[in-house]
Amino acid sequence: MAFGRRGFLSHVVSHLAANDRLNSRGVTTGMTDAMYKLTGEAPTNMRDFVKLHAAEFKQRGPAHS
Repeated sequence: MAFGRRGFLSHVVSHLAANDRLNSRGVTTGMTDAMYKLTGEAPTNMRDFVKLHAAEFKQRGPAHS
């Protein structure tokens, strides 16, 4: 099922689609040390971030755009 029909806001869908296009072209594959320089901590990868915040990713009902 498409994201828009699942209740995601249209700007979220656009953002995810743009990131997907960039990732598929290899544009956003690199990482910098900016997070470490700013915070003194290593950045969290996407898999670990989603695990840590899994409850926040559960659908709560239809979103309004």
